Amino acid sequence: MDLDFLLRLLERRVIAGILAAVAALWAVDRYGAYTRSFFEMKLNPPASAESPYIADILKDVEKREHARVRGLHRAVSAEIEAARRQGLPVHELQNLADDALARDSAAYRSVAIERLNTLRMRIPQKKTFTKTANSEDLNPDLNDAPVPKTKYRARVRKTAR
Repeated sequence: MDLDFLLRLLERRVIAGILAAVAALWAVDRYGAYTRSFFEMKLNPPASAESPYIADILKDVEKREHARVRGLHRAVSAEIEAARRQGLPVHELQNLADDALARDSAAYRSVAIERLNTLRMRIPQKKTFTKTANSEDLNPDLNDAPVPKTKYRARVRKTAR
């Protein structure tokens, strides 16, 4: 580097400018979030209790959440009833579901939803039996002629190819 350039960097006004730039960057980093939140509050103020519509909005939200819990309770009760019709042991699960529905208030709604979802997992299911598929069922070769079901099956297969 040129020695004249380095000497110019040591002048008071250059050092003062560099310090001012560093201080400005530090201030923006430190206090920039406050200005952003200030303008956000000015542009989008929060709903306050003084608003004439806030009570209606809160009532609608409460009704919607209550309907959601009741719908979940109906679904769980229907699954319990279906399991009862299949003869599975579910006699205490319906009482637990009703208890969870009784706890449906704004303070305990998340607990009620969690209990209903847990009960849904605890409902016993009837065992299902599955059969594995062979490769011919999964990937049939459409060019092969159908093999007749006779006692000469092995010989017919050899001739069909």
